[in-house]
Amino acid sequence: MIGSNHSSSELSACLRQDSLCITPVMKFRHRSFLFAALLACWLPVSIMAQTATVIADTDAAKHIGEKVTVEGIVVEVFTHGRNFFIDLGNSYPHQTITGWIPENSGLADESSFYGLEGKKVKITGTIELYKGKPEIKIMSKDQLILE
Repeated sequence: MIGSNHSSSELSACLRQDSLCITPVMKFRHRSFLFAALLACWLPVSIMAQTATVIADTDAAKHIGEKVTVEGIVVEVFTHGRNFFIDLGNSYPHQTITGWIPENSGLADESSFYGLEGKKVKITGTIELYKGKPEIKIMSKDQLILE
């Protein structure tokens, strides 16, 4: 349909054609609508992908390679070199999962980790295997939450 918002050159071009008239303005509106529709479908999926699933520390071994939030009781905290290790479920070497805080994380200087023993925590990150045991590398404070 030809409307009053088209330029005279656009109208002339449309009038000379026998087929449906699609102006650059109409193409832009169509593309904008298509982009908005795709964005509306993609955004909820993206937000859900960023939210980690909460699991018990006893289920950590079932979620290798997944980004999750592991919930459990800290049984022991220890250091090796300048690395901190937070074991949940049981003490080393029988822990259900370890939160590893490497020395280059900027968190490894905090002695407050020792105060976590006996407390319920949530550790968020991707579970990897280290020597057959589940482990999450903790690089920022927001990955470790005291309940």
